[in-house]
Amino acid sequence: MTLPIRNGRIRLSQGQIFWREVGQGVPIVLLHDTWSDGGEWLAVVDLLAEQYHCLMPDLLGFGESERPRLHYSVALEVDCLAEWLEALRLRRVSLVGVGVGAWVAASFALKHEEKVDGLVLLAPEGVQVVGAAQRWRGGRSLLSRVPLARWLLNLVAPVAKLLGWRSVLKLQERVRLWRRSPAASQIMFNRRPVEIQAEYIGGASSGSTSGPTRTPSGSTGTHGQHLSWLKAPLLLLQGDAESSLIAAQIRVYTDAPRAQVQTLPGQDLLQTAPDIVARSIHAFMRNNIRSND
Repeated sequence: MTLPIRNGRIRLSQGQIFWREVGQGVPIVLLHDTWSDGGEWLAVVDLLAEQYHCLMPDLLGFGESERPRLHYSVALEVDCLAEWLEALRLRRVSLVGVGVGAWVAASFALKHEEKVDGLVLLAPEGVQVVGAAQRWRGGRSLLSRVPLARWLLNLVAPVAKLLGWRSVLKLQERVRLWRRSPAASQIMFNRRPVEIQAEYIGGASSGSTSGPTRTPSGSTGTHGQHLSWLKAPLLLLQGDAESSLIAAQIRVYTDAPRAQVQTLPGQDLLQTAPDIVARSIHAFMRNNIRSND
């Protein structure tokens, strides 16, 4: 039976947050992907809502949440998440996240360990691996205020369409998506490299997967935190056909002491296999999380 979705809005110190929620019981907060909003979790929570209280916020600057003119960062989203949970009087939750949502979830768990029972993460951002710097440079150039790279891409796109150059057309569509998501674009690309690196919670500047990223101040990730200090149980869901970049990011996340990886068939699991994702979340909750009652 599909339960009715309830919508909510609340004004926080930084802006208004919109969220969807359904069900009752142990609370699970599901944080959306980098270029998406909380609605992408609906197919998953439809299978969880009979047993859990599922909440799906749009992060500040995303979806139907307010988009104030702020300097967006993971730290800002973590602080907004903390304020939102306090306003809803949710003392302890389990966090599920994908992409930037996973980065926010893990950073929140490091900063507020007393509020997090466990984490389930997919395609997690927030660590430095081989290929990340190249992706940043590409995204930065395509979103630059001096749009030379974007101009060249648009110039060649008609030819690419005629010749069937799918990679060029996919890149053009990706840039359109990035430009529709200014908060995500700023968090991922439109910040100084040193600021982005300061918010990484794992990986090394050399691209290895051992040890933290060091910032000029000598700190380790956001607020001096690193995955090796994460106390909550962590489940990493990985498709067996995911990109090498996602696989490398997941390997870094296994630095967390209580991390386990579950490999599932396919890729882009949230979109292609929401039923399998829901079953994995339920099994993790059953085995690791006790009721807050």
